[in-house]
Amino acid sequence: MLRAQPPTHRPIWMVVLAATMLLSGGLNLVGGLLMVRDPLSVELRYLHSLASGPAAEEALKKAEPILRKIHERHRVGLRVDAIASIALGLFTLYAVAAVLSRDRNGRRLALLTAVLGIVYQLGELPLSIQIPRERAAEAGPLLAEINGAGGEAAGRWQAEFAVGVGWCALLLVYFGGPRGRELYGLPRRPS
Repeated sequence: MLRAQPPTHRPIWMVVLAATMLLSGGLNLVGGLLMVRDPLSVELRYLHSLASGPAAEEALKKAEPILRKIHERHRVGLRVDAIASIALGLFTLYAVAAVLSRDRNGRRLALLTAVLGIVYQLGELPLSIQIPRERAAEAGPLLAEINGAGGEAAGRWQAEFAVGVGWCALLLVYFGGPRGRELYGLPRRPS
């Protein structure tokens, strides 16, 4: 079996994908660190940024204890999600370093990053569905008073899931396809 060779150049597609990997890895790392500290802090900052006016601020004060109870019920799942996010972020940053330094293992690490990213997205899915359901059921009217944040937050996880899986698929197509094979000195697969 042929071994991958270090790339001799950095095509534009590789630099762009490495930059998005760097961004994604950083976001996963920072998001995971924030969630380990306080899973509700990010959501509350977002809601505070939406709240405009005294009525919205009052609704947010009433909704905060409800949201804390919901997060407390899912404490273990949120901690596991945070730790997985940190691990994925660190691994992604490691893969970016390999890709940009033209390491011969860069392609393999980029493909593994994509697979782990899809596994992470699928593993996060139950929490991403259950928590917004509970939030809508228990605090929906209060959140609706805060600039319609209830409906906006409910659809946010769907967009994040689609973007996350789509980005991983893009990594698989480029690094796993003919471009990636050629860049790393591997023969094209027979059609």
